[in-house]
Amino acid sequence: MSIRRLQTLVAFADTGSFAGAAERVHLTAAAVGQQMKALEEEIGQPLFDRDSRAPTLNARGQAMVPRARKLLRDYQALIAGLEVEEVPELTIGAVSTAMTGLIPETLLALRQSEPRLHLRIVPGLSADLLGQVDRGSLDAAVISQPRREAPHLAWQTVAVEPLVLVTPAGLEDSDPVRILKEFPFIRFSRNAWVGEQIDNWLLGQGITVRESMELASLEAIHTMVSADLGVSIVPEHCIPPRRPMPVRRIPLDDELVRVLGLVWRRDSMAYGAIALLAELFTSLASTENKR
Repeated sequence: MSIRRLQTLVAFADTGSFAGAAERVHLTAAAVGQQMKALEEEIGQPLFDRDSRAPTLNARGQAMVPRARKLLRDYQALIAGLEVEEVPELTIGAVSTAMTGLIPETLLALRQSEPRLHLRIVPGLSADLLGQVDRGSLDAAVISQPRREAPHLAWQTVAVEPLVLVTPAGLEDSDPVRILKEFPFIRFSRNAWVGEQIDNWLLGQGITVRESMELASLEAIHTMVSADLGVSIVPEHCIPPRRPMPVRRIPLDDELVRVLGLVWRRDSMAYGAIALLAELFTSLASTENKR
């Protein structure tokens, strides 16, 4: 049975006319009449008295209206998911680049605005976390944007992070190409999507680096760079950590960015809480970008 037709039936009951229902559901009066005719054919019973000039609900139609209201409420509850108080804990994954800025600030904001909702955090790489969301092991995950869309997965962009060259704080040279060729290169893990993106950019620029180590943690990379052990290319935090490492950041190509976002299953019963979380992530990242 069509939800749209039930919405139109309730709109008619509330307004008392096809014209009023049409205005409520943003259709023409003729389209409302066609929907109601189709609904009658679907259930095999007339719902309106059409003997008078203005159609009115008959006894069967009047009896159907409260049932239609209940079905619409249930439908809205299904779409909205469970309320926050019914989902006291969400298990979400997060890439390492989100663990030192975005995630801590979100947990602090949740403590103030939604103390009933608790997050259990699982760190990992984007590909692994996406697989866990797909299997239902995680309610959602903060990851790099997947290469391909999946119809059963929802995505909301949280931030667009530029990739930058990080060097020891005392390095005065500002030429990225010269720096990358001269200094040992600390590679972001090839197993991470952003690591592949960095490799492809280096290849496209014709830059051959002297790799000294490969790390999957942004914090570890910053630690090594600050210790004057090399340089690296990493995503810029959408929300900087409260105690940033003493490294220098040099901009690269304006189009070299990593899109960070939240992914979850469309059929998740925790949709309401996930939507709240997505809104909070986006708000925090947007506020930081305006500073």
